[in-house]
Amino acid sequence: MSEAPLIELRNVGKVYDGGSKTAAVSELSLEFRSGEFSAIAGPSGSGKTTLLNIIGTIDRPTHGEVRYAGRRVSHLGREEAADFRLRSLGFVFQSNNLIPVLTALENVEYPLILQEVPKEERRRRSLSALAWVGLEAFASRRPDHLSGGQQQRVAVARAIVHRPMVVLADEPTANLDSKTAASLLDVMEALNRDHGVTFIFSSHDSAVLDRARRTVRIRDGRLAP
Repeated sequence: MSEAPLIELRNVGKVYDGGSKTAAVSELSLEFRSGEFSAIAGPSGSGKTTLLNIIGTIDRPTHGEVRYAGRRVSHLGREEAADFRLRSLGFVFQSNNLIPVLTALENVEYPLILQEVPKEERRRRSLSALAWVGLEAFASRRPDHLSGGQQQRVAVARAIVHRPMVVLADEPTANLDSKTAASLLDVMEALNRDHGVTFIFSSHDSAVLDRARRTVRIRDGRLAP
């Protein structure tokens, strides 16, 4: 018997009404399974970021539904969706969104503080997450004393520290040079291989697409061949 999907999208569509209605995503049905290292690819304006935001419950679909492990999440209220993201999802963005006045360790701890994890446990888990991305020795440094690649690694550690079901990464290599991007992808591949972290990327970077074990291509908001 095949494994049940971790994420299911059924006939998902997203229409923006800015005077004239524009369909960013149209009638998409997709499944992702636990342990995937997958990419959503497409040209600028294809709808890939909108699709990733719908998967991440940041955007609500105009119609259709999204389920995680059988639970329908696409129509959660704002507070319920925020709590679901906090406890079940990790995010890595093109801009790392680190808090400048906090150290690397404190940035990684932040989701656990929101979850009210006890101090000793969150410190232990955060140091472990930094070790997984090769930055345990940089725990006390603030973002402005880290390179761009190191900042993105801290962002990855923050995304995985609460043991999410999936990490969603939107153009995570866009601001990095090719060598630094390759190093970051090495880290994420190792997390996927050694710790079973599920990754879904949105990207048009060939470096990301070459690493993905599955690529979902979309164009004009629809699945493309």
